[in-house]
Amino acid sequence: MSRNFELLTQIESEVGTTHHPAPAAAYRAAVEAVVPRDVGGEEMLRLVQSIFLSTNGSAPRRVVFCGVDAENGSSSVCASAGRTLAASSSRSVCLVDANLRSPRLSGIFGVDTKILFPSKSASVRKQCVQISRNLWLAGKDLLTDDRDALLSLAELKHLLAQLSGEFEYLLIDAPGTSVCGDAAILGQVADAAVLVIEADSTRRMSARKAKEALDTAGVRLLGTVLHNRNFSIPAGLYKKL
Repeated sequence: MSRNFELLTQIESEVGTTHHPAPAAAYRAAVEAVVPRDVGGEEMLRLVQSIFLSTNGSAPRRVVFCGVDAENGSSSVCASAGRTLAASSSRSVCLVDANLRSPRLSGIFGVDTKILFPSKSASVRKQCVQISRNLWLAGKDLLTDDRDALLSLAELKHLLAQLSGEFEYLLIDAPGTSVCGDAAILGQVADAAVLVIEADSTRRMSARKAKEALDTAGVRLLGTVLHNRNFSIPAGLYKKL
């Protein structure tokens, strides 16, 4: 068994859910996935379909993507998931750049953070930048107060309620759990979270601490995604994940 795949299974066995029941099998089969270096393709489509397009009636609409350390692939995974979801559905999708220290989502889509987003007096949809036909980006300014700090829990709940009224799906990119507590806070106001683990760089102990931090905050963790692997995974083995 390759070391990359072993890392994922070891993390899952050692940081199994302690405060919440395990997610539904349909979610675990996809969320505990291994995403290739280009963060796209068939694996990403399966991930998106199982998380957001499930027909069992309990699919989340607001999901936080977060990593463990400062340099993590959550932004790439979140961006790719947003593109794939928008391409797979006619429903509106909004990516939320909640990594205040390093707004990578904006960079991925070529949105200059030095250029101010529309005034906060405008409607919440108009404060977002349209990327494609049914894909939008909400910049970090939408989530900050006058001190450029993350909004309070109550304010975040109100903001996400507004965004949910405008868009069918919200995919939120949060900073690594070891950087600050923003991911745990955002996870409390979202429906669920996905933890992105970097192949060959994320330590198992760090991943376990990240899982425990999200659990302690009461965040519903759907599972983990292993990012930046260098090999393809056989379809038969993928179904067993």
